[in-house]
Amino acid sequence: MSLSTDSSRFVGQRELSVAAERAWIIGMGEVGRRIADALADDGLEVVPVTRATSLEPAAGDQQGLRVVCVREDDLPGVLEALDGVPAREFVTVQNGWVRDLVPPGSTRALIWFTSKGDFFRPLRPTPVTGPAAHRIATALSRSDIPARAVDPSEFDPLDADKMGFNCVVGLPLAVHGVSLGEYLEHHSHEAEQVFSEALNICCRALHCSPPDNAWRNFQSSVEPLGWVRTGTAKALRWRNGAVVRLADELGLDAPHNRRLLAAVATG
Repeated sequence: MSLSTDSSRFVGQRELSVAAERAWIIGMGEVGRRIADALADDGLEVVPVTRATSLEPAAGDQQGLRVVCVREDDLPGVLEALDGVPAREFVTVQNGWVRDLVPPGSTRALIWFTSKGDFFRPLRPTPVTGPAAHRIATALSRSDIPARAVDPSEFDPLDADKMGFNCVVGLPLAVHGVSLGEYLEHHSHEAEQVFSEALNICCRALHCSPPDNAWRNFQSSVEPLGWVRTGTAKALRWRNGAVVRLADELGLDAPHNRRLLAAVATG
């Protein structure tokens, strides 16, 4: 890809966030819909982009942010279609290990809320880093979605922490055929091993230290989600699969995530 990059950090980033007049919300699922509402309430012109919508107008806009809220598997195709857009005009909102995909110098957000139709529950403040971080975080917070702008060095351990979360809330539930509440009750030791393994491996890859009390904070965050269950494991390439891939690259082991992946492959 030939996406332009911007090496500036927080100096000038607020100028960009103020200057943006439009936000193209690419992916109007639950996350995209919530973010679109927040940015519209904050005064931006919001343009929804769905699977049936051409990306050409978003690619050619000179005044807007591209807020990419698609699933991890769809992210490469969207970024390819937007090739040439300056990185500072991107906001990517994916929770998996997408660092090799997102344009350097863009804005990233980790979503820490659950939204299913009318059900909405913030789990933790959503961290946002990059050129548009202040604009995005302010808009979300004003719409009752707690969020905060953070420096890239603070974002790294938070990204690793969310990887631990995603590696538990997904693949293990599909393997065992249980809800999250049932899984944490009957397989708590495995859950902690999967979480800690993912967190520590991602932190090694990012050269950062794990957040304090990460497992305890995980347990608190998932309390409202005991009902969650999944019949199929999704986005494994960007979640548990990414942990195993990173472990192999770093010369480490990831036996717990590897075993769960093998169970899906042979199941």
